[in-house]
Amino acid sequence: MKNRKYILLFLFFPALIFPGERKEFNLSEIISLGLKNNPQILANEQKVKAKKAAYQASKRLFNPELEFHKGRGKLYESSEKRNTQGLSLIQSFENPLKRKYRIQMHENDLLATEYLFNFSKLEVIFEIKYLFYKILLLKKREELAQKTLNSITNIHQLIVKKAKLGEVKELEAIKLNVETLKAQNELNKIETELKLARENLNKSLGNSLPPDFSVQGILDYKPLILEEKSLLQKTYISHPLIKRKEKEREYAKSNIDYIKWQRLPDPKLSGFIHEELDGQNKGIGISFEIPLWNFKSKEIAEAESLFLRQSEELKGLRMELTTEVKTKLSQLRLSEQTIKLFHKGLLKQAEESLKISEVSYKQGEISLIDYLDSQRTYYSILKDYQDSLYAWNADRASLEKAIGEDLK
Repeated sequence: MKNRKYILLFLFFPALIFPGERKEFNLSEIISLGLKNNPQILANEQKVKAKKAAYQASKRLFNPELEFHKGRGKLYESSEKRNTQGLSLIQSFENPLKRKYRIQMHENDLLATEYLFNFSKLEVIFEIKYLFYKILLLKKREELAQKTLNSITNIHQLIVKKAKLGEVKELEAIKLNVETLKAQNELNKIETELKLARENLNKSLGNSLPPDFSVQGILDYKPLILEEKSLLQKTYISHPLIKRKEKEREYAKSNIDYIKWQRLPDPKLSGFIHEELDGQNKGIGISFEIPLWNFKSKEIAEAESLFLRQSEELKGLRMELTTEVKTKLSQLRLSEQTIKLFHKGLLKQAEESLKISEVSYKQGEISLIDYLDSQRTYYSILKDYQDSLYAWNADRASLEKAIGEDLK
């Protein structure tokens, strides 16, 4: 008995140390991989880092200016010549209020970029959910197509045997052969769509999954209690595009104040030491730029125009998202009503109808064509049911993208 335990441990020990590569992933795992590896997200992340660096740099003081000159001068009273040289250090100081608004501009620019980055995550999550649900739908279609093919193939084999015995006409076998080819073609088409959907999903994840990966999950449905008013309130408060546009408007407002304070000149303090012809001169100085010819009228007008434009764009964005949320909510409710029709008895009725057709066909009460029609109707209803489940899940993902957060 002990030897058997050692043998089993020896056989499974390599698998424990070197586990095989995972090939099945659920939705939350795929979303995590997408947020980590999607090229669009990675690119936008670099934009955020650049804006953050610019914001940090905006807090620093201006660099000082160091000037050195050297020459040789000649006295007016004599022909004597002497060396001259000088050294000066100049430091510019920014008006505190002007500095405040300049830093605010960089901060708002950073926050606007971060909200745009968050929206890119929403887009990627929606794309992943859409493709994930598409794969689940195609897998169900593949199962139904395979069942249809198996059923027709079995009947075809039976009819071929009966045709050889003379119990049925040979035309029945030919008809079934055509039906078999149709079913096989439908299965091949679904398999091709499934392959493309898997490739597109992996592409949105930066090809971080193995080529033969599969998804784990079902097209589920659970009723949601949703109020249009509360959804719109959430959208106005938390949607990344609205928050981004608000920060862009704040940026424009800070820009107006920054330009206005530019009309007050910044002081420049300097310290110098000069070796001149008649001795040494050293001291300190202060200088200002005189706003004599340019009083920033053009820049202020442009900044105010930008602020008004951002305000109007914010209003337009709110109206656009309002329409989108209402549309997506209506689509979700319509999909829910369709699913309820199936749950109220349509699926059960279709299944009972198929069973009756099978019995009737075996007893010779209906023709083969009638039986195949009833079978096609049954699988068509199942296909429509899976389509409605997919539509509900896809509409839910669309509504989540519209409001900017997941629905609980």
